[in-house]
Parts: sequence; structure tokens; C-alpha cells
Amino acid sequence: MKTIFKEYINVALQVRWAFLLVMIGIVSATFLGIYVPVFYKNIANGFAEPFSVETSSMMLHNFWMIVLFYAGIWLSWRVLEIGIVPVDGGGMRLLNKRCFKVLKRQKFLYFENNFSGSLIKQAGRFSRSYEVIVDWFIFQFVQNVLSISIAFIIFYQHYPEFAYYFLVWVIGFIIWSVGFSIWKLKYDKAVAESDSKLGGAYSDAISNIFIVKSFALEKSEQNNIDEKADVVYQKTKIAWILMFVSFAVQGFLTMGIELVLVYKMIGKWELGLFNVGEFVLFQSILLILVQRLWEFGRNFRNFFTALADAAEMADVFKNDDFERDSAAAKDLKISKGGIQIKNINFAYSSSDKSQDGLFEDFSLDIKPGEKIALVGHSGSGKTSLTKLLFRFFEPQQGKILFDGQDAKDFTLSSLRNQISLVPQQPELFHRTVRENILLGDEVSEEALIKAAKNSGCLDFIQSLPEQFETMVGERGVKLSGGEKQRIALARAFLENAPIVVLDEATSALDSITEKQIQSAIFELIEEKTAIVIAHRLSTILRMDRILVLDSGKIIEQGTHQELLDKGGKYATMWKHQSGEFLKQN
Repeated sequence: MKTIFKEYINVALQVRWAFLLVMIGIVSATFLGIYVPVFYKNIANGFAEPFSVETSSMMLHNFWMIVLFYAGIWLSWRVLEIGIVPVDGGGMRLLNKRCFKVLKRQKFLYFENNFSGSLIKQAGRFSRSYEVIVDWFIFQFVQNVLSISIAFIIFYQHYPEFAYYFLVWVIGFIIWSVGFSIWKLKYDKAVAESDSKLGGAYSDAISNIFIVKSFALEKSEQNNIDEKADVVYQKTKIAWILMFVSFAVQGFLTMGIELVLVYKMIGKWELGLFNVGEFVLFQSILLILVQRLWEFGRNFRNFFTALADAAEMADVFKNDDFERDSAAAKDLKISKGGIQIKNINFAYSSSDKSQDGLFEDFSLDIKPGEKIALVGHSGSGKTSLTKLLFRFFEPQQGKILFDGQDAKDFTLSSLRNQISLVPQQPELFHRTVRENILLGDEVSEEALIKAAKNSGCLDFIQSLPEQFETMVGERGVKLSGGEKQRIALARAFLENAPIVVLDEATSALDSITEKQIQSAIFELIEEKTAIVIAHRLSTILRMDRILVLDSGKIIEQGTHQELLDKGGKYATMWKHQSGEFLKQN
């Protein structure tokens, strides 16, 4: 809760002048609105008297005061409305930016462990909860505190006894509303958490709709959604029943104060100590306050629901284990492309001492301009090694150097901008082909077309309805796997980084297209350092060195022919893929 209020107060401070306008408006409107019944009291007493010029003059004076006060109330609300747009709307805008800033700083592993749909829902609820909480503070807390204070003063001036009855009732009403809502907060949080899980399940199923349909998983996915929706309903039902209990008690308290004060007024009237004007005054103020406190009680539920909705995203804000540059980090340059990995130890779960590390005392020296291939079975450490180069993960021990410079001395952005990645399964934005190739860079049309041509995607782009302006769909669903991979290659051609990582970059291409693009790939990496992860060994025959990995260790290395001559693991893999095992059968 501390984090939520810290973030929201920080936003309010950024729009403080608009917030000041809102506070001026609400204070003025509340004071004038509560004080108007005083004039109605005087007019009511005038009606109870026989006509006289003095009485008529008094009533007209009070009438014009009412007109003046109503004009002030109208003006106060207009002032408030001028300020509320930047306070609410502008505040939500700042929080939307802030949420994305916090999310994008999280480590790569964080996104592997959390549903994107849940994170999006949490961020959206965090921003919307700001509006609910700020509005509650302005229109419920501030307005009610002012109303109660002014009403108590007015009551006390007329009948201190009534004022004390009123004060006791207000204290009881607030204690019940606040105390019960705080106790109920855990149930509201449970609703928010189960709703996030439902959102995550929705996102997971919809984003993988191709798998759902091709494997006929509609029924099982529907069951999964149904179960989570049922959980949301059960938790919501409990929260709502408790809310209705709170409403019932608040209604009983509201009726109670009304009946007590009316009964006391009748008693005072019998003694000749109470006139009709005072009845109008007390009833008018009491009706205003009862209505506002009733709304306060109802909206207190919204306040705590908003806190519960914001709580999950607040946990992300509190997470300080995020990507960060060291204090000494600079935008360093990689001019040659040499990579030195020195005695690194790395395990995905560094906190679990019982789990063996993937890399233990691992070292590797890649010379500038050298072309390295990494081969090995799944889980051998090939992709993990490239993630360490990008600093998606940090080794628990040892160093990674680029041209002799410690990777930690680079800012993350400068390091990653100097390593091109062509992944096995390229992810595309739901944007145009042009935007997916450029990724925010500004280049000439000639350079864009050249990159598309070199990567072998120009022909299929020109066949699209709107060519480079064609929308590719969410995650590129309108394109084939090979087309997406060629767009990823075009990015690398454009980036022209000194180090290139290709994670089975031709795996989704047919044999003819693969041969066409392989020459383009070698043109791309001709004067660069290249690390190629390969499952199809035919793609790495021209590498300077092939490293065979097994459980995070280099068990063999050399050229293609040298490894075949050794007759070890690589030779066995080559024979298997070249079909020799099948011939023996």
C-alpha cells in the first residue's frame, strides 16, 4: 500500500497546479453548499411570522444571498472541472508511461515467468485505480471532512446537544465503514488476483490460437477458462456479500441518526425551544450529510477495490531486481568484435544451491572476425550462452569481455545495439512490414530495399497488398515462418553490427531458399564476428570453428573436417543427419 500511495502522490505533485485548482473548487463548493441552509432557515422563520416590511426585507436579503452562494457554487464546480482533466486524465497518462518504464526494466527471466496478459491487466488497473482513489480523496474524503466540520460548527452554534449526537454518529459510521473495508480488503485482493489469472489464461489461449485450433484444444482451453472464471465468480460473490452486509449496517446507522434527531426536535418544540426555521436548517444539512456519508460508505468499497487492483502492479514496482547499468557504465564501442568469456559460472536459479549450474568455470575466446558454430543437443547451453552475451542473464561468477572491455562497463543499450540477433522464431510487432524491419531507425528507402533484397524478402514483400505498408498481424501471424525469418535477417543487414548471432536463422526456409540466403548470410558476416547456433549441420560447413556443447561444456572443437576425423560426438551427429544410419537399416 505504501508503494501505491508513493506513486500516486508523486503523480499528483507533477500536476500540482491543476490539483490546487481542484482543491480550491471543492473547498469553495462544499463550504457554500453546506452554508446555504442557514439562509433557508431565516426564510422559513420569516414565513412563520405575520407579514411586515422588515420581515419581507429580511427574506429578500436571504434570497439574494442564496442566489450569490449558488453562483459561487456553480463557479466553484467550473474551476474544479478545469483542474480535474489534467489531474485525472493527465495523471493516468503519466502512470501508463511509468508502468511501461517499470515493466521494460524487468529482467528477461521475469517475462518468462509471468503471463503477458496478466501484466497488461495489472498495468491497466494500476492506472485506472489512480483515478478512482484520487476522485475518492477529493469527492469523498475532502468533501465529507469539510461538510462534517462545517455542519458540526453550525449545529453547535444552534444546539450543542444535537451537535454531539451528530458527532458520535459520524464517528461510529466512519469507524464501521473504514474498519470493515480494511478487514474486507483481503477478499478484494483475492478477486483482483484471480481476475489477473483469468486474463493471463485468455491471453495465453488467444495468442496461441493456431495451436489451439490445429490440435483441437478448444474444449480443454474452454474448460481452463471456465474453471478460472468460476473461481473469479466465487471470490467476487464473497466480496459482494460482505459489501452488502456493510451497506445494511450503514443504512441502519443512517436511519438511526435521522430518527433520533427528529425525535429530539419534537421534544424541543414541545418546550418552545425549537422553531420551524431550525427544523429546516437541521433537516437540510442532515439530508445533505446523510446522502454524502451514504455515498462515502458505498464508495469506500470502490477505494479499497482500487487498492486491491493496484496491489499486484505495486509488487512489480517494489521489485528492485531489474536490469540496470552499473554506475561506471558508458556507451562503449565494439570496433573489432573479439569476445572473451573467462571462467564463468552460471545457473538459472542462483538461489537454489542444490541445483547444478549450467556453466561451471566455462571459458571461450572468440577472435575478431571469427565465425563460430555452436552445436549440441537441446539443453546443452547454446541459446543460454547467447543470452549471456546480450546480458539477458548475468553470470554468477567470471567475466565476459568485448574487445577486452568488461560487458558490465557497457550500458545495456549500447551493448545490445552492437550485437545483431536473428532468432530461430522471430517475433514481429503488429505493425507494418516497414516498421518491423526498421525498428525505429530512420534510413533511406534505398537502404531499406537493399536490406530486404539481401535477406531474400523483397520479392514476397512486393507481392503483398500494400507492400512495405502491409500490416503483419499480431506476432506476424499473416506471414509464414520463412517470411518472418527473412524479415529478421533484413533487420540484421540494416543494423550492421560488428557481432552477429544467428540462432538457426535458416531453419524455417525451404532448401532452395536456404541456399539463396546462405550466400547473403555469409555476405552479412564476412567482416564480422559471427556466432551461429545450428541444428542442421549442413548450415555450418564454412565456419572457422565448430564447438560441440554438452551440459554447458565444450567437449569438442575444430573445423568440420577435423571433427569428422576425430570420430567423436560431432561425427556421430553428422552421420545421423547425413542419413548413414538409415542406410545401415
